[in-house]
Amino acid sequence: MSRYILFVIAILLIAAPTNAISISLGQKAPDFNLGSASGKPVALSEFKGKTLVFVYWRTEQKRSVMALKEASEIMKDYEQKGVKVIGVIEDGVSVEEAQKVFADNKIDYPLLIDSNRQVYSDYGIRVFPTTVIVDKDGVLAYDIPSHPLTYKIKLEGYVRQLIGEINEDELKTVLSPKKEKKDDALLESERKYNLAMKFVQRRMMDQAIAAAEQSVEVKPDVAKSHILLGFLYLNNDDADNALKSFEKALELEPDSNDAKTGKGSALVVKGEIDSAIPILTEAAVANPYAQMTYYELGKAYELKGDKGKSMEMYKKAIEKILKKKILPSSVSKCQ
Repeated sequence: MSRYILFVIAILLIAAPTNAISISLGQKAPDFNLGSASGKPVALSEFKGKTLVFVYWRTEQKRSVMALKEASEIMKDYEQKGVKVIGVIEDGVSVEEAQKVFADNKIDYPLLIDSNRQVYSDYGIRVFPTTVIVDKDGVLAYDIPSHPLTYKIKLEGYVRQLIGEINEDELKTVLSPKKEKKDDALLESERKYNLAMKFVQRRMMDQAIAAAEQSVEVKPDVAKSHILLGFLYLNNDDADNALKSFEKALELEPDSNDAKTGKGSALVVKGEIDSAIPILTEAAVANPYAQMTYYELGKAYELKGDKGKSMEMYKKAIEKILKKKILPSSVSKCQ
């Protein structure tokens, strides 16, 4: 069976991404001890007895800044009630640039640097921004992926529930009226997407492509439909159309490791090895479940004639498989 079909079937085995992190809520939050922009180290243990909100973000991302600002508003309203907020950036990101974002938006909570990507790895960060809420006992209570329209409503509701202002039923009432409504086009697009998945499971690939194309046609601004269609095109060795699908997906979701892997794969098929290697490398570095990406990198280096680098990438792919990590990372919870 084609490796692209294996990729699609892997998607079938797991649910769509609804969590910002890959570890389960309700368990103890992994400990951390990170340096801060002010030079003072900050540990998770310092927040014992407090409700902690941390936002893992990127400086160049508009929705990250929106999450930071709204978390800052929450902190001002609830700091006197035992709520603390911190921002976390990856090691290697310009601290000066991050501090400027904080200053420009009048954000005054601590800015921490995730050295060696400790938090990214331990929490299994899946998307930027990621907001994690830890209760006063150090337990992972809630998370919010990206920055939905209901971000502030969700964050405030979660915080109020954790500090005892509302109960679980009241939280549901707070969240329910503001749920984002799906339009008819989105519902039809998802129906066609799910139909395409069923066809893939039955190995009816022509029907799968037709359904995926209909999903894209009905609702062109859904990245996952373009990604699925791209891999189905690759399965038919249609690298040109696959490349177009992955590029469209990246327009919609620039951080999608799955779309980057697909684009790199399409470039490999087209023989554009030098263009494929950088984007596959980028996807592999950012993707904690990157066996397929490493496999494609191995193939790219093999075609380029670099046997040493090729074997290195194939070895990394095998290591990922042995650890039972299933790609795509954005939808995988398998350990």
